Amino acid sequence: MTDRLIENARIVSATGVQTGAIAIDDGRIRAVGPDVASEYGDAADVIDADRMVAMPGVVDVHNHMHDSDLFPDGIDFASETASAAAGGVTTVVELPTQTPITSPEAFREKREECADLAHVDFGLVAGNVEDSDLDVDGIIAEGTRDFKTFTADPYLASDETIVSLMEKVGNAGGKVRVHCETQGILDHARASIDENTPDVYMDSRPLEAELDAISRMGWFAEYADCPLHVVHVSSGSGAREGGRFKSRANVPVTLETCPHYLAFSKEDVEEKGPFLKVNPSLKSPTEVERLWEAVRDGTIDLIASEHFPTYREDRERGWENIWEPYAGLPGIETMLEFLVSAGVHEDRLSWPRLHELVCARPAREAGVYPQKGSLQEGTDADIVLVREEEFEVSADDLRYVGGWTPYEGQEWSARVDTVIADGDVIARDHELRVSPGRGEFLSRS
Repeated sequence: MTDRLIENARIVSATGVQTGAIAIDDGRIRAVGPDVASEYGDAADVIDADRMVAMPGVVDVHNHMHDSDLFPDGIDFASETASAAAGGVTTVVELPTQTPITSPEAFREKREECADLAHVDFGLVAGNVEDSDLDVDGIIAEGTRDFKTFTADPYLASDETIVSLMEKVGNAGGKVRVHCETQGILDHARASIDENTPDVYMDSRPLEAELDAISRMGWFAEYADCPLHVVHVSSGSGAREGGRFKSRANVPVTLETCPHYLAFSKEDVEEKGPFLKVNPSLKSPTEVERLWEAVRDGTIDLIASEHFPTYREDRERGWENIWEPYAGLPGIETMLEFLVSAGVHEDRLSWPRLHELVCARPAREAGVYPQKGSLQEGTDADIVLVREEEFEVSADDLRYVGGWTPYEGQEWSARVDTVIADGDVIARDHELRVSPGRGEFLSRS
């Protein structure tokens, strides 16, 4: 007898949407398609999807979830992977925040800490690299292919360091992720600002800083023969700048953006103030629309949450002094609902394009496809059911412990209903049904 059957679902794949069923056995997908229900109707547990949309569990390859030296009590890999699971994210690849992970020993220690706390399967990224004199092969052997570096403070690496890192990582078969803003431009912009109000923060990180750094990193990657992943592209112009290298470079260049850059512009800061403080900063409404176009036409390869957790009271301090709170927004739990509501339901994206952006392509870039990011037979039974209904976004309805969301009060039209990981129901209506430690580390070496 089959363990579980999801029937009467609208199943999303790379090519379209079809009504059918998904049979699950021993944590893996046994069969999927329009005729599956009749063959596996005697399953031990039958879930009637009632024509809800079924997608692979979301794969989020950029989030900040665990740093005992930075995050306050109550915020750690357990609390944040719980938020991820509640929002339909069944695989995460976590990046360093303040504490660098630049040695095999540091990577191993963090991996072991996170394994005890994880609600979902996870991978890790090495970083924040400020010195290229590191054991790249040793770190890769511990289970990652990704190294993160910066062209800006607080983890600014010199051009020579970045080129040297790219050479080492490229030779070892890995990829370098880069935060792209040119520090010299940021310094010049900041020097002319004397105010502390939230609106001036956007002016301290101008668009040109992103454009210049993306261009330079493209040439650096080409020179060093190393695959490049540009994280959190904040503008349509930035996407176009990166797109030039995708078409003519000899090495792979992938471009990532995040939901907040599609949801908000600098004009929203008057209302939300420090609750929209993020690096790179938000850009103009015109750049937001250009970014949506880049997402739609394939210039942007994938979308990640760039989730950064803080408590509401910590963020409130920014109303008086915007320079005090850390930059970063919580968003892993709301990512899928936003992209369905503002993307698919507003005809900006098709279901298959959304599938590529948050499931298939992130899984490929993470090195875990088709085990993750697909609904193919024999793959992990990580599935999210999306209920199409209108509701008002409220932090009170989220599993996230920080007590706030930048999307508060927005009207959306899609709600994560049921989340399944490895064949087990782990969340329903943002309520968790599993304990920390069920997630496993995914070695990506």
